Amino acid sequence: MSPTSAPTDPEYADRARAAGRRFLADVDDILDTVRAGRDESERQGKVAAPSVGAMERAGFFRALTPVQYGGLEMAPAPFFEGIMKVAACDSSAAWIGGQLNVHSWEIALMDKRAQDEFWAEGPDTRASSSYAPTGQFEETEGGYILNGTWAFSSGIDYASWVIVGGGDRNFLIRRGDGEVDDNSWDVAGLKGTGSKAITLTDVFVPDYRTHILMDTYLDQNPGWEVNGGPLYRLPFATILAAVMANPAIGTALGGLEDYIGATKKRRARRGTGASVTENPHLLVRLSGALATAQTMKDRHLKNWETLFDIACEGRDSTPVERMKVRFEAADSIEQVLDAIYSIWPVAGAAAIVSSNPLQQVMRDMMAMRVHGSAGRDTAATLYAQALLGLQGPSFEDNQTMGTLAYYR
Repeated sequence: MSPTSAPTDPEYADRARAAGRRFLADVDDILDTVRAGRDESERQGKVAAPSVGAMERAGFFRALTPVQYGGLEMAPAPFFEGIMKVAACDSSAAWIGGQLNVHSWEIALMDKRAQDEFWAEGPDTRASSSYAPTGQFEETEGGYILNGTWAFSSGIDYASWVIVGGGDRNFLIRRGDGEVDDNSWDVAGLKGTGSKAITLTDVFVPDYRTHILMDTYLDQNPGWEVNGGPLYRLPFATILAAVMANPAIGTALGGLEDYIGATKKRRARRGTGASVTENPHLLVRLSGALATAQTMKDRHLKNWETLFDIACEGRDSTPVERMKVRFEAADSIEQVLDAIYSIWPVAGAAAIVSSNPLQQVMRDMMAMRVHGSAGRDTAATLYAQALLGLQGPSFEDNQTMGTLAYYR
């Protein structure tokens, strides 16, 4: 954060938190719709349209949009909790709900001209992303020429823009400028996210629609000239990575809720046919799994309340504070997956039936675990380096989003 930043007017924090409370109430009203669309999301390889419509009405896609563009500009913790609530009903809906919105937060850091173009369509405008620098860019007068294919762009079917990565910078393009490969998403988990590939051929991107990571490292984000609120002073790479923990936590809690409901009715099919609730091993595993998932939820939300408080105080978070949150987000994904693993041996043979929600929970969470944001060991290393006062990675020598996470 810029050293000249001053503590924010308390009214900003109060307004942002109040917006979050209203958002959570609105999310509660759409959960039945999202739950009803889960099977359709799975079958068609993209989130059910009624679910996306309900999420838009609840304010999902304007949660982090600046107020000046009609957004809610809310505190991050209630937004994260809303993702968790949706994840308990449909993992894929929650996944794209978080991804599509956090990109709006990044666009708020860009040049005002990019923001004006992006939000000209309204505060619910959505951008998907593919940050891995798998394509090529060439500098030209006034901008860049992009060529190549960028894969795993979650929610691209419901986005009108896409952010693609170039290593040390990210480019904002119109989805219509590229060709989406509808056959590029054939997976076992998170099927409904529709994380397809997009190919660009000689696409021109003006320089003002570029997010240069060095600008963030140097506290020179051009968007800060028009978006001065604390929300946009949160650490860039930390919030991008943390968004992924929310669907994992919510999916685990939803899976455990389904498991509890089924267990109350389930009878052992061997022996006496007694209620499976008489199995002490099941009771021990269920108690531990639920405690773990709830603890991860509470810890994650508390971390983001703390980071928002720091931003509202007008100061920058320290490497220890940032790396703690980054590590604990990745750790949460591993912990809640382990919690679901722990009940699998006592879930019964019916758990593998296609219509059983628990098998989908397992598949979706395994998919989340291999996402880059779930890199627990890498995050643990950076956190320990910060704790011990060791030299962090050099951003000047390696200008990537992964390295930037230590500093911003």
